[in-house]
Amino acid sequence: MPKHHYLSIDFRRESLTHILYSLEYGIQSLRLFNKEFKYYDGLWLLEESEPMFGLAFIALQNYVNGSIYDRYRDLKEQNLFYKEGRIVKDSGRTDIELIVALANYYKHRDHPNELFEATRSVLDDFDFRYDKFDDITMSPLIKGIELFSNTWSLPAMIEVVSTWRKSLWDNSS
Repeated sequence: MPKHHYLSIDFRRESLTHILYSLEYGIQSLRLFNKEFKYYDGLWLLEESEPMFGLAFIALQNYVNGSIYDRYRDLKEQNLFYKEGRIVKDSGRTDIELIVALANYYKHRDHPNELFEATRSVLDDFDFRYDKFDDITMSPLIKGIELFSNTWSLPAMIEVVSTWRKSLWDNSS
């Protein structure tokens, strides 16, 4: 496809923005509740916000896979495109690989033995536990969002994936 193909226009960004800002609003509401009521401690906040982070990673994964499809009209080798992106810390893994692994973790977290090897491998490279755990602070979702934003900002994730999407069009013929 030519570089300026009509599908290179990021029509997916708007809906992703609405989704992530809505989830961010929910998390901010929980943070306000945490400040207002003493019984609602930080662990309770994490317990209730973790599903919102999981949904955000699923929305991000959908955006990533949709972007690959927009560019190549095929998802047969989508894993290759996950490897394009910014390396996170010294993991050897890209931000896109981490986003996809966290989305897959969230979808299958109640059955960690059924996680695909590729997902387990990425989580292992970050030393994230994906088996059952009792400490919410050990959640891969909580640890993962911290790698992207020290304030746990979901809107900050929009730029991560939209920059990556643009590179799909810029780096190919």
